[in-house]
Amino acid sequence: MCVFGTAFAQRPLPEECFLKKTNEAWIKDFKKAKTSEFQLELIKEKLLADAIYLDNEKKIVAKENRCGCPIRFGIIIPGRKWLVLDLNENPELEDLFPDITAETIDRIKLSEFEENKLNRYAVDKCSGVTLYSSSRDLKRKIRRLDLDSSSNK
Repeated sequence: MCVFGTAFAQRPLPEECFLKKTNEAWIKDFKKAKTSEFQLELIKEKLLADAIYLDNEKKIVAKENRCGCPIRFGIIIPGRKWLVLDLNENPELEDLFPDITAETIDRIKLSEFEENKLNRYAVDKCSGVTLYSSSRDLKRKIRRLDLDSSSNK
């Protein structure tokens, strides 16, 4: 019984800094990506992986014991200043994935933590990725998702 307690107490939590490590690896892969198509695929994969991880983490780790924070993703479209791409808050955003392509995204900007510290709007110690689009079709599809009313539920 004592051996079990000792072994259990020394076992690190599986969540311990996992997010920070995966973010660092993801940023390296993102920087190596040679095309915007590949960058966008990495972004979509990261959004899905983080949504699953963060949903599970909220259930098992107290907020004050969490290590690292998710990379913040957002999209800027003229006429709609900013849309946070958070699948936990708005799962219907996944329906936009087929429409987020190299043809609809004009520019992708990665702001790593060190750069983000200088941004007064930056949250915590997080890196961020901003997608810029002037696509009317993408703007329409976002409007059709009716995110404002879904976040009021």
